[in-house]
Amino acid sequence: MKKRFLLWDNPRQAIFTLMAVLLLLGGINVFSASLYDNGLSYLLRYYLCAVLGFVGIYFIRKIGYKRLLNKRFLWICYCIVLVMLVVVHFWGAANKGATRWIYIGSFSIQPSEIAKLVLIMLSARFLGNAMKLGEKISLYKGECLLVTMATGIAAFGVLVQPDLGTAAIIAALVMGMFIVAGLPARWITTIVGVGAVGAVLLSISSEYRLQRLHVWFDPWLDPQGKGYQMVQSLLAIGSGGLTGTNWGHGAAKFAYLPEAHTDFAFAVFCQENGFFGALILLLVFCLLGVAFYKITISTRDQKGFLLAAGVTFLIIGQAFANMAMVCGIFPVIGVPLIFISYGGSSMIISMAAIGLLLSVYDEEEKQQLLDAEPPEKRRNDLRVVGSRRWQQ
Repeated sequence: MKKRFLLWDNPRQAIFTLMAVLLLLGGINVFSASLYDNGLSYLLRYYLCAVLGFVGIYFIRKIGYKRLLNKRFLWICYCIVLVMLVVVHFWGAANKGATRWIYIGSFSIQPSEIAKLVLIMLSARFLGNAMKLGEKISLYKGECLLVTMATGIAAFGVLVQPDLGTAAIIAALVMGMFIVAGLPARWITTIVGVGAVGAVLLSISSEYRLQRLHVWFDPWLDPQGKGYQMVQSLLAIGSGGLTGTNWGHGAAKFAYLPEAHTDFAFAVFCQENGFFGALILLLVFCLLGVAFYKITISTRDQKGFLLAAGVTFLIIGQAFANMAMVCGIFPVIGVPLIFISYGGSSMIISMAAIGLLLSVYDEEEKQQLLDAEPPEKRRNDLRVVGSRRWQQ
């Protein structure tokens, strides 16, 4: 696992370096995007969440992903998530027609963000077991059925907030892990078809969602109403040109572009840094994705492999989904751009997910070092480990 990765000695070094670059760019962007609304306060909270995220990375790596994928622990976490989804539905804070946050003092918690990571861990545990035992991956048999049911219940809890976009992301994350685990092609085709029909039916069943689809197809149909946010986003991106308006000089954030420092922070970044700045940011995310991919394909443990794949889908998939949304390629689905957008829950959960992926790398590195030892020394090491377990 200590194979050189581009400019770095290994993927782990690359991940920490690229995270540092993104945190620097994100801090600058959040401060600039929130200048009209006490930008220093947002900047301080942004870096406070980053510090908490690094603390999470440290402890997760210390504990190890194998312990964290303990069945009892995972079900406890899942039950806590369900309780939080119920609490947020009845007592959460409403914002623009959706109830998605639980406020504790001046800090907010978004249970749906926690649900994403818990479901990735559950999927890695149970689908990994099925892979290890050579069982056929199915949506309705054995432990795979538990994953399907757990995902459906959690996604429904998010859907009624209402938050169709996040519910769809949760389902897509788990489905991606099913596919990587070896779900048969006929099931994939069926699920994609049923999912597409379901998305259409859910969209046309709500006036709010239907309007979002209209805005996606042509935001200029109502540029001062429902299409206002998308129009302002496209104008901000286009006005940045090749080199941008320079830091702090972007006009979009001054009450023109809604959610300028959260979901649409990428539009402000494009306006102030231009096409070349956006290209550099895209390159950083691509390099991060390649580092994640390298760890994933090098992992021999089935649970670790699926966990790394799920984290890759979560971090890189959501990043490109946000950029596509801000550019009008995807409809508005309310997903933040990790590190570049302001969002405490998203930041901490995403960094915790990266901690899990790094834990997978650490474990695989230890195993490869053990495999490289002479057979006699390896037997002695195993005797020591066995003796310690017996004493415990």
